[in-house]
Amino acid sequence: MRSHILDRLVSWSQSSMTLSNNSSARPFLSWDDALARVPVPLPFSPECIVKTVSFRSGGSHGVSLEEWIRLYEKGKSHLCLDDPEDSLEELVIDSQILYQCRWPGYDAHTCYIPMPEHVVEGLAVFKKSELLDMVCQTLARWILAITRCKQIECREPNWAIGLGWITFKHIYVVSVVEVQGYLPKWVPIVEVDAEAFGLSRTFDDLY
Repeated sequence: MRSHILDRLVSWSQSSMTLSNNSSARPFLSWDDALARVPVPLPFSPECIVKTVSFRSGGSHGVSLEEWIRLYEKGKSHLCLDDPEDSLEELVIDSQILYQCRWPGYDAHTCYIPMPEHVVEGLAVFKKSELLDMVCQTLARWILAITRCKQIECREPNWAIGLGWITFKHIYVVSVVEVQGYLPKWVPIVEVDAEAFGLSRTFDDLY
């Protein structure tokens, strides 16, 4: 049974989608799509990354968060990935992972995400599609919470999240990386459709 939070995610994702009469929602991405995205800056150097799990959809890098929500509601989120069945068994070292998202202008979102019970119990291998579900569900819930809480203001307005700004339809999860530290953590690598920033802005204005 889906949670009330997930119901809100699906509803808000659908309401934020705007399509012209001669277009349709595309589940996969083209190379041109990838070139029209802006990476969310990270507060650490590449040397801190010890492991990377990349996500590809339709031959292009990255998974649309809006498309993941749509398919997850139908129990088909694995269709977002080119290689959903790939085993990530080497990542299973505990019953949970430490997740952290650093979005410009907001406090870091850090939490523990439990591993699937069947993986912890050794009944099945940990698959790439399951890691994608863990990360996208946590990211989407945070985005929804930021959108609904009017008291939270973005300290970097260009990166503001919410209706009329950056929404689910603009966000792509490209990969997840393990960052070394006192407590190793998993951080989503995210890109934003340049459309969210307006045609009058250049990439240099965002940093």
